[in-house]
Amino acid sequence: MRFLNYCVYTLVVHKPNKRETMNKLNHLKILILLFLFSCSNNSKKDSEIVEPNFYSQGLNNRTAAEWEPALGTLFVWPLSIPHKLVIELAYDNHLFTMVENEDSRKEAEKWFKEWRINPENVTFIYAKQGVDAWWTRDWGPSAVFTNKKEYKLADGKYIYSTPVTGLACNDSLQFLYKDENNKVKLTQIDDDATIPLSEQLGFEILDLPINNTGGSVLTDGLGTAFSTCIILNENKYHGIDSENFLKLNDSLLGFQKYNIISNFETYGIQHIDCLLKLIDEETILVAEPPNDHELYDIYNEIVTKELSILKTPYDNPYKILKIKTERYKEERLAAYTNSLILNKTVYVPLFDIPQDSIALKTWSDVMPGYKIKGFKYALDDEPFVTEELRKHYGTYGWNNGDALHCRTRAIWNPEMLFISVNKISPEVDSNQKKKVFATLIDYSKKGLVENKNELLWRIAGETEWKTITLSPTDTENLFSAEIPNYNSGETIEYYISAVSNSGEKERRPITAPIATYKFTNN
Repeated sequence: MRFLNYCVYTLVVHKPNKRETMNKLNHLKILILLFLFSCSNNSKKDSEIVEPNFYSQGLNNRTAAEWEPALGTLFVWPLSIPHKLVIELAYDNHLFTMVENEDSRKEAEKWFKEWRINPENVTFIYAKQGVDAWWTRDWGPSAVFTNKKEYKLADGKYIYSTPVTGLACNDSLQFLYKDENNKVKLTQIDDDATIPLSEQLGFEILDLPINNTGGSVLTDGLGTAFSTCIILNENKYHGIDSENFLKLNDSLLGFQKYNIISNFETYGIQHIDCLLKLIDEETILVAEPPNDHELYDIYNEIVTKELSILKTPYDNPYKILKIKTERYKEERLAAYTNSLILNKTVYVPLFDIPQDSIALKTWSDVMPGYKIKGFKYALDDEPFVTEELRKHYGTYGWNNGDALHCRTRAIWNPEMLFISVNKISPEVDSNQKKKVFATLIDYSKKGLVENKNELLWRIAGETEWKTITLSPTDTENLFSAEIPNYNSGETIEYYISAVSNSGEKERRPITAPIATYKFTNN
């Protein structure tokens, strides 16, 4: 099992006489029955009973979440993203630029030099480009860590060009692009592009027999995935029924729980990254249309009847936040959830409407400590645009179902230091023990730095942080620390910090101490 619950108790043993022994045994039987009953009912009345719910990768594979440590971003040249976005991505991280040949590389280098991009921040990947090359999110690989801490590029099937469907999950699958003989255009070239990517970067491929189109799949890094139900139709078309699809996701990608939600477009690609965004393990950011838009009730029903009843891997209800969207072309909605989270920055598509500034403010509010960067994409303002791009998009490069997230893909750090924290409830009894459990996995295999894995805490309003060293538990990769009790009414802020011998340093929340976990004593 990936998430474990257990009850901890202590028996005090001494040497009584025979009659006392019988009485004690009878009492003990009653106590044990009461104890077992309390465990089965998850009773938290006894502050000495600890019932942690923690993540353990165990014998499973694990697929990385979007916000986990990344080396940089994969995209293609010629560009299908704004040049200012490329400049920012190069400044913040590393560019993995896919080109078809040497001439294409030279062309990219010419423009990169003009845009003052440091060539040391660029790696060129040579690969053939098919009809869907722009959408690296959809055909590109995700990062999977095996139970032996090996890093692999998970390469799903991406063979048919842009399947679409209606609202109902049992609506027939159709395709946007067909050839002159009315046959579905195949994207085998793009499906195969992961092979030269893996060869040139030196990463192994985990070949997946399923369709897991990138824009259709979101994960929390803890074995939970989210998709709209078009993903089942895509796999059924490919010959994989729903039962086998879920089994293969569990065994290969580690998705022990797969949340399939309703489609949200009256007709479209139904990619979930245009509806919502996981921003951490327990928070979902959902687009909210204007209340006079035809999709308002559909989005609202998904939130109230589906997302609101789901539980996080830590068995809590998800915190559901809203980002208001608006019409930008007739009835099309600006796809603000179609943003890229990369390390400590969020890159947001803008649609040249007044709502843009409100969307950036929302992103800033829900992601404290992150840099929020917005990007318009008027093709007439771009220094370099191919005729193919202009023919496809017209005058504006972002679309309601196809924006910034769709055309970028992280290359995750194979030696990352993974952290996940089971947070203390927001409100707790002042007499209850405040024990924090954190999973730390060093994928570099070089070990954690001793005494550098810490919980830092303070009373809200204070400036100095107090430090507690995390203690290993009997469970591999699981650590704990206990925050001292304080008076009722006090709010405590805390975060986790860890360092590996490979030099990786991580915190949770990621932008701590700007962002912190917190609870209030009652």
